[in-house]
Amino acid sequence: MNNRKNAYTEVYTILQELNEEEYNKIPLEVIEAIKLNINEEYEYELDDELELKEQPMLPETKAILFNLFRDYLATPEQKIKIIRMQNEERQKNELKKQQKYSTEIFANRQKENIVKQNNNETQIIEYKENLFRRILNRIKKFFIKH
Repeated sequence: MNNRKNAYTEVYTILQELNEEEYNKIPLEVIEAIKLNINEEYEYELDDELELKEQPMLPETKAILFNLFRDYLATPEQKIKIIRMQNEERQKNELKKQQKYSTEIFANRQKENIVKQNNNETQIIEYKENLFRRILNRIKKFFIKH
């Protein structure tokens, strides 16, 4: 919880350093939401001699800044590239999950069930019509023949 509030403090501090044109690209509601969630007790200062990517900041701050950049500051070409990279990353993560949690476990269970079924004698269940259906069919036969 505290990390998140600290991250909002860092983000708000960084946003204050944007030029007016870039700052105005971010909706006022978003900036107000960030401002409402800052940790008043946490002090974050930017080192003027370091580039933004070299500034010490929380991972949560980087994630928030990335989303702000993608949604409001990036050019259309940059947005497309970012979305493509995110999709590729998601696909890689899905593949890793599939490999890690392989469905072989379930396949083995199915094979075991088939083997068990083959080992047990299968019984053929004879279909019998219920009493009402049999009476109804006999009545139909009686009228159809005559």
